[in-house]
Amino acid sequence: MIASLAKVKAILGITDTAQDTRINALIPLVENDIVEYCNNSFRNPNIYYSGSITIGATGSTYSLTCADGGMDDLSWVANDYIDIEGSTRNDGFKTIATIADTVITTAEPLIAETAKAITIWLVQFPAGLELYFARMIGYLLKHGDDAGLTSESISKYSYSRASGGASDAGYPQEILRGLDRWKYVNVGRGRRLEHYIDKRGTFIPGEID
Repeated sequence: MIASLAKVKAILGITDTAQDTRINALIPLVENDIVEYCNNSFRNPNIYYSGSITIGATGSTYSLTCADGGMDDLSWVANDYIDIEGSTRNDGFKTIATIADTVITTAEPLIAETAKAITIWLVQFPAGLELYFARMIGYLLKHGDDAGLTSESISKYSYSRASGGASDAGYPQEILRGLDRWKYVNVGRGRRLEHYIDKRGTFIPGEID
């Protein structure tokens, strides 16, 4: 994930546990909003595994098994974030729980599938993204019920949201502009990415089509 519950709370200055359940519920939703807005899955183009993989679900053990082996040659470790591509029902982000030569187990549930051609990518979110991720969660904690509101006046109290709302989830434009450095832009038959150096972490974009 982009940032843990503890990291989000630290950035937002939240010291109690009253909103932990809501923050945990928002973490995957806001992460998906960022991926969709940036048109970027943040895959490392140089670290991936591709082959015939069987997906298993036995009790609370969820596995990605490749008979050919070689999964542990990629220097993946527990808690690494991966993106599954090519499955029938399990595409998307998962967290590695354990890894061996022929099998990865995941912390999140999987749905059993017979062997098929699947690619597993290592996902690396730049450190600078954590700030915007936390701010988006903080915004929803305060304004999750008033996405369409531009101003409010009650007796002598009034306020207007900074920069207005934007996107389907209603985030302020000034937050979304901060995400633009990581945004892929579709151009004709390919796509273009503006290169950047993140001072709080380096991210190497994939090859541009």
